[in-house]
Amino acid sequence: MKEKKKKRPFDTVRVTSIARKINLNYMGRLFMTYITTDVLVFVLLAGIFIVGMDLQMAGNFSFRYTREFSYKIDFWKALYTVSDSSGQVLYQIPAGVWLNLLRMGGVILIAAQLLDLIMMAFSGTGQVRRELRPLNQIAARAQELSEIAFDETKYHNLEDAISNLKVEAMENGIHMHDKDLQGIETALNGLLERIRASYKQQTQFVSDASHELRTPIAVIQGYVNMLDRWGKKDTAILEESIEAIKNESNHMQKLVEQLLFLARGDSNRQNLDMKKHELNSIMREVYEESLMIDEKHRYRFEETETVEVYGDSDMLKQSARILIDNAAKYTKQGEEILLRVGAWKDGSPFYGIQDNGIGMSQEDVTHAFDRFYRADSVRNSKTGGTGLGLSIAKWIVDKHQGYYDIVSREGLGTRFSVVFPQAVQ
Repeated sequence: MKEKKKKRPFDTVRVTSIARKINLNYMGRLFMTYITTDVLVFVLLAGIFIVGMDLQMAGNFSFRYTREFSYKIDFWKALYTVSDSSGQVLYQIPAGVWLNLLRMGGVILIAAQLLDLIMMAFSGTGQVRRELRPLNQIAARAQELSEIAFDETKYHNLEDAISNLKVEAMENGIHMHDKDLQGIETALNGLLERIRASYKQQTQFVSDASHELRTPIAVIQGYVNMLDRWGKKDTAILEESIEAIKNESNHMQKLVEQLLFLARGDSNRQNLDMKKHELNSIMREVYEESLMIDEKHRYRFEETETVEVYGDSDMLKQSARILIDNAAKYTKQGEEILLRVGAWKDGSPFYGIQDNGIGMSQEDVTHAFDRFYRADSVRNSKTGGTGLGLSIAKWIVDKHQGYYDIVSREGLGTRFSVVFPQAVQ
């Protein structure tokens, strides 16, 4: 008995049919392209022949000349005659040589095109099938997956695990110990880890903000109580209380404004007006402002060359003011604060703020941009800082695709260098 031939799967037959249609469509377009090309080549060669003969035999070319081919018996021995507008023959040449050359070239060209079409007819379908093979494999794999019978209890267990997940236990993740759900489990645990980190950051932020606001509120309440008891008749207590309340109110206002700035930044509601600016001009304005505002320190401005930066000029000024204000807080009166601007080591634009202040330890440098972080050496000092200034400056520089280079030594001072990408020309 003869063995029955195995039938090809329906999907394979369908892919073959699609490949054949694609190949036939391509061959049709290629055939039309060849015809169009042949016509254009013929017209171009005829034009070259006509213009070339006129220039060679008559000395010039004119559309008014009368041109005709004439032959008696053999077309390939035709004569090409050109006459002027009065009917006088300008020249007459045998065109057979040109016609034979044209015929030979045409035969070779058409033969090559036909050969290409024949080869495409035999091998084109297979080539298209090979190109479609990855898609066919994807479709087959999808078909296999769709035919796999999953147990619905697996999805119910996953749903229960997600529903019973608590924020405090989020770091433990979801563990179903099921190979079929391992990919989903990994993706969910990655998402939970990011949510947990964001939740922890938000919780810490709210806790720190509450702590920072609690101190000035307590001070204000204390002075209000003191005013209520003794300040009505004691002028000294009245003046001291008013001054303290004003200072604490200003401190609270500054803190709230900085909190709002960071909140808008975290929610992407802080708009930046990005344009090309001269960084030298921006820093020169900040330098002149510092001279007027702070008379307790000496300021010096250095620039090596004019550099351009793409960014928001107001935001860049704010970042520089924060660094200058930070330098002034921890630098003794009469000491120098240096502002620099120019090209960084790799040619990128940068500005720098350098002071002769108390400096920072390596740990302080690591946490310098953390929100509400203040070094132990200045935590109890009367600098009036909120611990948010450098965080704001960091946010601004990050939005400009820049970075900080910090060099600091305790007792010697600190140098902040802010490097930005080169402005696109």
